[in-house]
Amino acid sequence: MADTMGFFDFFNRQNPTTDPADRIKQRWLYISDGLIKDNNSSKVNHYAARFSTKGFETWFLGLEQRLGQSLGRRLAHAALEHQEYFFENSVMKKPSGRDPKKWPQNNIDWQTRGVGEFSKLEDEDEVRFLVESPASSPICSGLVASAWEMATGKRHRFVWTQASQESVIVTLNLDHKELPTPSRQLLLWPNSDNDSVDYDLTEESWEDLRLDSRGLWSVLNDRKMIIHRDLISRFEEFCLPYLTNIESGRQDIEWPIEDVERNLWWSAAADSMRQVHFDSGIHVLISKPDDWIGVGRRHLSINGLGGVEFAESIDEHGGVKITLKNTFHPAISGGVLLACWERAHGRRGKLKCRFDSDSVALFLSSSVEIAN
Repeated sequence: MADTMGFFDFFNRQNPTTDPADRIKQRWLYISDGLIKDNNSSKVNHYAARFSTKGFETWFLGLEQRLGQSLGRRLAHAALEHQEYFFENSVMKKPSGRDPKKWPQNNIDWQTRGVGEFSKLEDEDEVRFLVESPASSPICSGLVASAWEMATGKRHRFVWTQASQESVIVTLNLDHKELPTPSRQLLLWPNSDNDSVDYDLTEESWEDLRLDSRGLWSVLNDRKMIIHRDLISRFEEFCLPYLTNIESGRQDIEWPIEDVERNLWWSAAADSMRQVHFDSGIHVLISKPDDWIGVGRRHLSINGLGGVEFAESIDEHGGVKITLKNTFHPAISGGVLLACWERAHGRRGKLKCRFDSDSVALFLSSSVEIAN
């Protein structure tokens, strides 16, 4: 069942729940085109995706391996820039003052994203924060640094160190640099804003939600985190100036973009996501092209990565053209569906992407020519 946001959206904002599980469910709205919309958006639409924390970490390490670079600081700075932009375009109140206990909206933001929780350890010549149960050390460090900069109105340099297996210490020092306010990230692929909520998918997605502690929750015993598309887009942009080649992994993925560096990032991101999804041991059965609609729902839409509009056969060996309703990111969605194709057909596949006037099309087929 789908419905257009309106009265209930307004009602939820005006009557916020105090139940942590309800806060999570009310914030992240599953849209009928397969994306997740942040209900705390105001001036712009903030879309997000739900990731397994282990899966995201594995994807990130795979991306580093394929690109042959350490990307932690770029991810952290993307998180910092994203958070500043997010609070400027959100109904949530920005942190203010030097006492994090007086930042209730920021604490709720962390809890509903599932990224962990933080507390201040020291506030002298340098400021130190403890992040417990961080979903991603670089992301959490960037979020802490951004909150502190907004609260104090001053820029800071920051580093993070692993305090234990379950905690990170973020150290900040005053920086006198003047940095511009983050601007909106423009998408390179066809995208449309949709306010139609899929309540059936929403109910299914949160069916086994369990809160293990503040800032830490799981679905089907798998810890999850929410990451905004804006953060991933900024991370991509921070990586591009340093890319020269792909050192490992597949290099035969085709994208409809001319930027050489972006092609490298998209290919590495797609191949790393393909590997993560393939290694998860998924079972995929395909008997006809229309089966891809259900595959898209189970492996894309339930995590906010997009949705399959329709699929059509392009050869006699399982090759298929999949037209997406929408996508979180073509490289990430494409990597997931390529893994599904390889699981379904038991052989290596290849991916081509095309942009139509109002949609993204993915072509999945065997990587080697098969004789009829």
